[in-house]
Amino acid sequence: MKKFLLWLLAVIITLAAVKFQRSTGPTKPLYEQFTVKGQTCETFLPRSWETTINNSEASGDYESLNKKLEIKINIDSLPGETEGMFVYKLYPGNGPADTIKALRNGSELIVTMPAQPPAGKIAYNVILNNPSVSDSTVSKEIKLGGIDGVVLRFKSHVPVGVLIPHILLMFIAMLVSNYIGIAAFSKNINLNSSVIVLLFVFGAGGLILGPLVQNYAFGAYWTGWPFGSDLTDNKTLLAFIIWVAAWMFNRKQARRYLYIIAAVVMLLVYSIPHSTAGSEYDRSKGQIVTGR
Repeated sequence: MKKFLLWLLAVIITLAAVKFQRSTGPTKPLYEQFTVKGQTCETFLPRSWETTINNSEASGDYESLNKKLEIKINIDSLPGETEGMFVYKLYPGNGPADTIKALRNGSELIVTMPAQPPAGKIAYNVILNNPSVSDSTVSKEIKLGGIDGVVLRFKSHVPVGVLIPHILLMFIAMLVSNYIGIAAFSKNINLNSSVIVLLFVFGAGGLILGPLVQNYAFGAYWTGWPFGSDLTDNKTLLAFIIWVAAWMFNRKQARRYLYIIAAVVMLLVYSIPHSTAGSEYDRSKGQIVTGR
């Protein structure tokens, strides 16, 4: 019964950490609520999207390929006569903005634009126009995305067979870490075998499948230390090293406080929003850089 309660508490902490991480970070869609002709509308503006340019094409003159991509933005309860314009510019930079008229498909706005390289970014706004508005006191235009626009980063396709196991193993690693950290306060529970399981799961999910996911998405297996400053790679490596050290120092003599410290570090690491200071395509160099 005691172990069940410990696992239950570990599950609660893990779910809370996952929810916090998903609700923060640079890839979380931007929620917007607004009113059109008295009708309340809602949308989530994407900040991450799959591109049609692969990683090998990005290293060359990808613009000459004239590839296109579609961005779909769903807006609930949008009146049928409302038109949408997609205004974007390359990010970072102060270049000119391009405007594309979006096609309506029910509640969806469909934008067809030039394909961008993996890790390439744009800053965009969605402009809604209501031609049927006749009241001069009511604005015909609604601008979504704020003053500076929404920063959207593109990525290449990641196979589900790689992405799903990565996510599941990282979730399990977090769960086991929380259990060990809680159970370490009790001297009657042997934790060394659980730590070995954690190292195996965390190593497979974070240090094997994680680089595979990143290579599919951005064309690089590892962009953390010592090759770069990608925060996701660095925080994963840091947490793994701390857990290895905690396990080694507990092999011959019980130092259970080290497991508590390692679990806290793991929790803090997971609290850092995913993709923070991640990959970015440097258009002047024609390559991906990190720490942006």
